[in-house]
Order: sequence, then C-alpha cells, then structure tokens
Amino acid sequence: MCQACLEVIEKLAINIELFLHNLNAFANKKAILTELDKLIICQCLLGFSRQQIAEMSKLRHQNIGDRLTNNIYPKIAELMKVDQEEIAGNWVKIMNFLLDLRNGYKLNPAPQLNSDNFQGSFGRQFFLYPPNQEIVQFQIEATKFYQLGLYYQALQYFLMAWNQEIKLYGSGNPEVLIYINNSLIEYKKLHLQENGIKIYTLAVVVPFYHNQGNIAAETLRGIAQIQLQVNFLSFEKIALDQEINLDNIKPQMFFSLISTKIALQILIVNDPNNLYSPYNQTAEKLAELAQPLNLIAIIGHYSSEMTKNALQFYAQKGLVLVNSSSTSNELSNLSLVSFFRLTTPDMINADKLANYLMQKYSSISPSKLAIIYNQNSLYSTSYRNSIKKYLEQYKNNFIFLEECSYISESYYQVQKYIKHIKQEGADIIIVIPDGGIEPNSLNNAALISRLNIDNCLIAGTATFYQENVLHWIHEHSQSHSISPDNCQIIACVPWHWHSQENGCNSSKNHVAQSFCQIGAQLWGEENLNWRSATAFDSVLIILKTLEKYHSQDSQSLLADMNLYFKKDKKQVKGVTGNIQFDQNGDRLNPPAEIVAVKWNTQQQKWQWTI
Repeated sequence: MCQACLEVIEKLAINIELFLHNLNAFANKKAILTELDKLIICQCLLGFSRQQIAEMSKLRHQNIGDRLTNNIYPKIAELMKVDQEEIAGNWVKIMNFLLDLRNGYKLNPAPQLNSDNFQGSFGRQFFLYPPNQEIVQFQIEATKFYQLGLYYQALQYFLMAWNQEIKLYGSGNPEVLIYINNSLIEYKKLHLQENGIKIYTLAVVVPFYHNQGNIAAETLRGIAQIQLQVNFLSFEKIALDQEINLDNIKPQMFFSLISTKIALQILIVNDPNNLYSPYNQTAEKLAELAQPLNLIAIIGHYSSEMTKNALQFYAQKGLVLVNSSSTSNELSNLSLVSFFRLTTPDMINADKLANYLMQKYSSISPSKLAIIYNQNSLYSTSYRNSIKKYLEQYKNNFIFLEECSYISESYYQVQKYIKHIKQEGADIIIVIPDGGIEPNSLNNAALISRLNIDNCLIAGTATFYQENVLHWIHEHSQSHSISPDNCQIIACVPWHWHSQENGCNSSKNHVAQSFCQIGAQLWGEENLNWRSATAFDSVLIILKTLEKYHSQDSQSLLADMNLYFKKDKKQVKGVTGNIQFDQNGDRLNPPAEIVAVKWNTQQQKWQWTI
C-alpha cells in the first residue's frame, strides 16, 4: 500500500483501496488506473492543488490536468452515475460521495481499547499465537488492516491464518474464528442492518496468562462456535458466501439455535487473574466501556476470586454477568439480580465426588485421605470445606491425614508433604488447585499427578482437569513402568465429550450432539471440554432471551433475563443439559460427571474419559 493511500485512510477514514478497485472494476475498462493516477487521486483527496501535485511528482502542471480530464474524472463520474462536468474539479462532491455511509467507503476503525490496566480486542490485537511463523505473520497483517478499519482486507488475512492452522495442525484457533466473524459483521454492517438483522455485542473475559493460554482457548472454542452458528444463518440471508469463500469455516451441518436472525460481535478481554490486585481493574474498565461499545452482556470471569471482585462494577452499570467457570459457594450468597452461573457450585461437585469415594471405598477398611489445596484461594478453600463436610459424615470409612494448604508455594515444601503422606500410606489424595490466581499451584499439581504410589487414588476438581496432567503422565510413563490399569486419577467436572446424558452420542440431547459434531470439524475430535461447553451455554441463554423479548440494550436484557429465568422459571436445553436458575442466579440441578485418566490403546495416548 502506497504512503498516499495510508494517509487517506488515516486522515480521512476512507477505504481508498476499495474506491480505486471499484474505479477499475466497475468503471470505464478501456484504460485502467496507473500508479500515477492513484497517487493523483489520493493527493487531491488530501487537499493538494494541481500545482502542488505537479511539483511533488516532478511533472508539468498540464500532465496532471490531462490525467484528471482523460482518465480519472470519467471513471469517477461513471462510478458515481453523474455527468463528468458535475464532478470535474469538485473534490468536495467526490468526498461527500466517499463519506456517505450507504456507499461503503467510509471507514469505521475499531476503537483502541488497550491501556496499562486493560486489554481488549475485536480484532486489533492477538493473544493466542501458534508456533508457526507464517501463521503469525498472517495474524499480524490482519490486525494491521483491522486497526485501519479495512475489514475486507483484515478478513482475508484472518482466513489465511485460519486455513493454514487447520492445514498444519488439524485444529483452528478460536480467537481467529471470532475475529473472522467480527470482520464479516463490520464489512457488511449496512447490509445486515438493511435486512433487519440486529447486531449485538458481547464481551468475554478470559485469563490468557494462565496455563499458557490453554484455559482461554478452551473457553473461546465454545464462544467462537456459537457465534459462528448464529452468524452464518444471517450471513446466508445476505448471500455473503457468493462474494467471499467461507467454505473452510462453514459448518457442515446446521442446527438452528434461535429463530430470530441476529449477528453477534465478540469483544475478547484478557483478565490478568491477579489475586493481589486491590480491585479488578479489568472489570472496572470494561464496565466503563459498556455503553460506548454497546455491550449487551459480559461472559466471565474464570476464577471465583475475579468474578466476585468484578460483579460490583457490572451491577452498578446494570450489566448481566453470565459466568461459565466460577464454582465457589460464596458466589451463591451475593443475591445480585445481574448474575447467572452456568457451572456447578462446589457443594454439588463435592457431593458427587464424596458419593463416588464412598461407593468405591465403603467395603474397605478405613481409607487414609489427604487434601491438598490453596488457603489463599476463595474457590480452593470453598471446595475443601465442602468435600470435608461431606466425608466427615463417614468417619468410619476415612482417616483424615494432615492437610496441605500451600499447593501454591515452594515446590520443595509440597514435595516434603507428599513424601510424608506417602510414608503414612495415603489411599486417597484430593487435589484442589486454584483457578490460576497463583502460578505455582498448577505446576505443583504436576508433582502430585506423577506420584508413583501403589493403590493410591488421586481425585481432582474441575481445575485439575487439564491437558497438562495428561502430558505429565505421558512424560512420567516414559521413565517409569505405569500400567494403564494402575493409573488412578479422576476429576469431577460439569461436562465431558462422552457423557452419557449430554455427550456426543446422547440420544436425549440433540444440542450436545450438534455441539460435538460441529466442534469436531472446527477443533478436532474431542477437543471441546467442560469449559467450552459451559461457555457455549452461557451465550445460549442470552440468545434465548433475545429471541423471546428482542431486548434493545443491556438494561432491558437484564430485566428480560430476570423475568424469563428467575421469575417465570423457564428452562433452556443446552449442551450441558437443562438450564434453569434460582433467585440467586445459581443453576438448578447442575450437571456433574466423574472422569478418569485412561490409556487409549488405539490412539496411543493418555486421555480424560468417562
């Protein structure tokens, strides 16, 4: 792109590339525009006189006049459908044509949102980068165009990044897919609105700094997938696929989630997930941005600590916060009308795990049980209190060993404790890592998961359900003889791909079947987990409300969701089963599944499975 074109884009917010393209494609085809013609057009738009342009080009004044009269004005007049005399020398009229929104040349650059305390993106920046430099370069080029408001060009590079990642890794990047959707909406905003398709904007807050972005990616898969499903039906209505090849993102099957045609834009926000920040600056800033960005609701945060801190800011602005991952019991007592929680509270998860342990060990002599958690974590402490409360009812079945409340501290301290309980003959170890608020917690869980203790069950919570555990077991099995039958690691989670009730083969839940089928196309077989499923359902309950009430803004959505779910007690069928809420925003009868780490002989790898 020439420097003059960049100046037109930056100073005038005009999509000059599209204008020049149309002059060649749809105007007089006898003589295409030369580079000099393009330069003259840009400089005229920037306000330079013929004499100034001649001096800058080192040409005669007459040469510039001839190019304008014989080649440039005829093309512009034909494109504008006016006589050449009307626009010859009248760059104000030409400028008005370019600035008229109906003609599609006026740029609307995405807002610059980033500051020291906030990171958010509709497509201006990336948080997830693959190891392949070619893909990274596509991503960088895409963000450059998005920053300028050149959404068509940005779209092309986002698509190249997506296609190359599918080709090399067999799985797409959900952040890229979200930005593809955002670019399509921006590029065709007027066409969507002219066809009566309302555009809604949601923000999703995820912790990119936690576990190398894996948690964020898992959540965004669910968000990107439901955004694509909803948007594609609207894109079809304006025949967008006739202009742009979308075959590589088009779902091979359609499952209509709502009858209303809408378009979803997603703002991705990074939550530093910092426990020791005096207050949640991410939430405070996002709440301030809600009105200028027309945000209708927030999906987030990941950890219970960040969710609790954030709620006050959203409640003050009348924003709905739909949470897909925070499980602390304390969140049930906040009594805020703006809160809806899709995942399963600790007391219910702990009850499920306690019942499993009772059934497994009821006929055995008293089992020695150890608990490892983070006393600094609201979630970790909440779960520890719940599981201990349930298990203490069966004192004849369990002997409680000394607890470790410092999983987030020094590796050597945790190692010392593990050696101690190994000597004590622990039969069960319950591991409760925090939600990423302290970096050592998950790393120390690696030490626990690799324990080579005969006949010792390691039982984890939903935060223990990580790909890392599988990698650690694989690594450990290379140097130690671990029989597939002796690997005793389980976790309690809200959803699993192979769930009998809500999984890929469920005969009762067609939403879950569709979720898995489309997910396999986008991300690969079994690459959707519980975080993806609850994120999907978090958007789904908002969509169902919009379908019924056609809410116009965040305030009306808040009122409509409270009426629909809390007052009228309506329920929605989601990926994770029936979704219904109590007055506090907690889910009624939320799901819980026991999964285990097992060796897959066919695929030759460890995996979490039912």
